[in-house]
Amino acid sequence: MRTLVISDLHLGQIGGISVLTLQRPLERLLETVRQCDRLVLLGDVIELAESHSSYSVPIAEPILRALASALPTGAEVVFVPGNHDHPLISSWSRAQGEALGRDAVVPHDASPLLTDVVEWLGGDRVQVRYPGVWLADDVWATHGHYLNHYLRPISSFGLLHPRHRQRPADARQPSEYEHTGSSEARPHMRDGLPPQRRVDRIIPTTLAPLTARVLSRQVLHHSLPALAHTAHELGVQARWVIFGHVHRLGPLPRDKAAAWTGFNDGQSLLNTGSWRFEPVIGHRVRHPHPYWPGGAVVIEDDGIPKAVGLLDDLAEADFR
Repeated sequence: MRTLVISDLHLGQIGGISVLTLQRPLERLLETVRQCDRLVLLGDVIELAESHSSYSVPIAEPILRALASALPTGAEVVFVPGNHDHPLISSWSRAQGEALGRDAVVPHDASPLLTDVVEWLGGDRVQVRYPGVWLADDVWATHGHYLNHYLRPISSFGLLHPRHRQRPADARQPSEYEHTGSSEARPHMRDGLPPQRRVDRIIPTTLAPLTARVLSRQVLHHSLPALAHTAHELGVQARWVIFGHVHRLGPLPRDKAAAWTGFNDGQSLLNTGSWRFEPVIGHRVRHPHPYWPGGAVVIEDDGIPKAVGLLDDLAEADFR
């Protein structure tokens, strides 16, 4: 079985470019999808946190229908919501309380919009899981927004608290991360100041290589250990943990493998990157680049997940 895992499409997000709204990137993804037995959408597919659904849904629907049409007959779709499309399941997850598991099955009617999304993606062949899903006995995937809990300030781009560099001892349930009270009490929903929001208003695109290095360093030294902490506390005894959320594809060949390891012996972390072009980190960069759009994780018949860039041969001009 060939599995393609992608995340962070952010269809309908204002600022930056959701590249799947453009012809060449979409055609490239559809070509890849036609060769897959399973497509995993690992969160932040539709932008519902920063854009109203009346704007983002008309953008997302034709793209999701195109993905479904490209899949071979009998292929599966797995959808794992993230923090930017969490409204699709927020009422359902709140109702689960402490019963929420690590790979809970979400009913297709958890919200009216989720029902529509499932229909666009193929109906009965779609599984919706949250907060994560086992793709194999030794592969677990999640969007990754729970890692925000371990960063200060609590966001996707904070710094790791020193005590979280040590192997955690206590187990936690998903409900302890969800914080099912008010939105202000749900730190996993906060993203801080990533490029597509405010940073691009004050940093010129000519500094993109430097900005990318600074963000990459934050991911490697803070977000990755935070994700490892999350997986360990959730009791995820997987050989590979795949996540999205931070938009940093990896590990790439030049990355140090030690940075991409979990607390459990032999555990490796992989990130799916994103499908957004942000000029403040993508202008005039050299390939392969961790913040170039088109990132994915592919699992071939050997069962070993690999991070790949599906759009590395495209130019910046293709995203205009």
